[in-house]
Amino acid sequence: MFQAFTNFQQRQSDKLKAKCSTLSHPERLSLAKRTNAMAMGLIVAGTGCFIGLTAGLWGSIGPGAIGAGFGGACGLWFSSCGVFEEAKLILKFDEELTALEESNNDNANYEDA
Repeated sequence: MFQAFTNFQQRQSDKLKAKCSTLSHPERLSLAKRTNAMAMGLIVAGTGCFIGLTAGLWGSIGPGAIGAGFGGACGLWFSSCGVFEEAKLILKFDEELTALEESNNDNANYEDA
């Protein structure tokens, strides 16, 4: 089971790296920024879900509404962790690809001289 999960993560990481390698540096930074904003949106949506469920159910089930609100919102909150990790990976791949591009440019300049 763990091996299958690790293989899935590696495949997803490889797909993301392939996607990042086709983008320019500003496009990769923009993608990381949008991905980070998407994760923040999940947190905000989870907070709204928590408050809405808790307030809506408080009159009928009392303090148990807090548990229901948390149960409804935790999927959104915890899924944002994966999206934040994806944004970090994009920035990591950007650093690697930028360094590779710079070293290729340095080698080309050295050969031209």
